[in-house]
Amino acid sequence: MPAPVPPGFTRGPIIFIGAITAPQAERALLQSFWDEAGSYGARILIVPTAAGADRAADHYRTLFAEWETESVTVLSVHDRKEAAAEANVKLVENATGILLLDGNPLRFTSVLGGSPLAQALRRANARGRVVCAIGRSGSILCQHMIAFDNQQALPNAFVHRSLIQFAPGLGLVNRLVIDAAQPGAPMSALLGRLITAVAYNPFLIGAGVEPNTGLVLYANSVTEVFGAGSVVVTDGWQISQTTLHSHAVDQPASVSGVQMSILTHGCTFDLDSHVASQPVASEIPGTGYEAYSSF
Repeated sequence: MPAPVPPGFTRGPIIFIGAITAPQAERALLQSFWDEAGSYGARILIVPTAAGADRAADHYRTLFAEWETESVTVLSVHDRKEAAAEANVKLVENATGILLLDGNPLRFTSVLGGSPLAQALRRANARGRVVCAIGRSGSILCQHMIAFDNQQALPNAFVHRSLIQFAPGLGLVNRLVIDAAQPGAPMSALLGRLITAVAYNPFLIGAGVEPNTGLVLYANSVTEVFGAGSVVVTDGWQISQTTLHSHAVDQPASVSGVQMSILTHGCTFDLDSHVASQPVASEIPGTGYEAYSSF
């Protein structure tokens, strides 16, 4: 569960970034995280979530250093002993922004689950620190984590009781379930996983993040999309019926009443009101602004 927000604090943003496949998109997406973390005054902690991710961590450390960030530290956690180390907990407590790199969600939670480091991550977010995850590691931040899917081992079914397997995540947010689309994979597979997730628990709202796209959740329970692609949102609060619990194990399941939204840059979705909104029109012209300038 999310940590309680202490008096005088506001919960920090939680940012989910899809798989990054383009260098230009990488800079734009990570700058959003950098800005939320304090820009030049940011103290960024990079946490690889997969074995062999040191090269990626070094790449991001170099990038943030080029932006004249106050400090950038890489914390590789290999076992539960390191997840309990007081020195590593202090690194989290000192950071203004924590970045989790793409990796194996189940491996990461099996190392961090219930550890002092996991508790420190939740407390940091409750005290206003921004936490960001890239790619598959986005599901780690949720209370309900999609550990993996069984699409290849199942009959060709859009919704199936055994399509996904849930596991407990770090629990920074308990309303969202996140899935990142893999480059080149059909979007129908992503949509099937998200619909199955909300059919299991209509309290959840599923969000599938396309490559080179981000989704940020603010303290007021409003999410906003940024980046080049889109985010598909599946909302189960008006589900009227499903056979997920009763159909034969080898048969596809049915579900009715799932609401779906496709959101692009600037669009928002309110988790409390279940309302998707288009970007608010700006009074600043997108081009030709020089004619309005007095400088």
